[in-house]
Amino acid sequence: MTLQRWFRTMYHTEPPTDKTIREGYMKFQQSGCLCAAKRTGRSGPSAETVERVRETFVRSPQKSTHRASRELQMPQSRVWHILRKRLRVKGYRLQLLQTLTPQDHNLRLHFCVDFQQRLEEDGFAEKLVFSDEATFHMCGKVNRHNVRVRIWGTKNPHATMEYVRDSPEVYVFCAVSSCKVYGPFFFAEPPVTGINYLDMLQLWLMPQLQEDSEDFIFQQDGSPLHFHFDVRVHLNANLPDHWIGRASHNDSPLLLCPPRIT
Repeated sequence: MTLQRWFRTMYHTEPPTDKTIREGYMKFQQSGCLCAAKRTGRSGPSAETVERVRETFVRSPQKSTHRASRELQMPQSRVWHILRKRLRVKGYRLQLLQTLTPQDHNLRLHFCVDFQQRLEEDGFAEKLVFSDEATFHMCGKVNRHNVRVRIWGTKNPHATMEYVRDSPEVYVFCAVSSCKVYGPFFFAEPPVTGINYLDMLQLWLMPQLQEDSEDFIFQQDGSPLHFHFDVRVHLNANLPDHWIGRASHNDSPLLLCPPRIT
């Protein structure tokens, strides 16, 4: 009672109950402190569990955490926590890249410099018509535009991966200028060849471009379709010095696209 009266006079609020005061006194007698005891919380994974996860990903570094969760019969969040916090490994995402030769680097540099200089000319950017294609795979095989495979490890493995070609797919073409989008155009006859691509240029794209402007510059990349002999003959005859792309020494492009740019 004396302590409660002092507490009420000192802090102008209701004092602790008799039970709270007695428990605090006993705790101070035992530990010399009124601090809250350290909570143990949920126990971490055992050494055996950590070792099971480690062995699983040593045998198969590309295994997903969801698949490992099913095989080890433990929550996916715990598998991920053990990998990142206990084993200190990271999931490295694979990227499909094109192999470049030492000469390709110089050709790419010269192309970028030339293109930048052209862009500084008045009216050049307004004349450009950029074009590109996209391949959408219709099966579960690896799509080179969307690689989701990861390799778990403590260091980047710099690994390479093969992907399946000639799987069922949809081939889409599109072109864009400073004021208009042309497309998308879906090729109806797979596989797409240089002849199919040339038919699309002659019957669908070029009539639209010529109707919108008499002075334009058509850009395409170094795809094998674009390098087809008949395609280059058509561009040389109808757009001399007004197209950008991969070409041979007999062609007449405005800018020569370096190899392996697709």
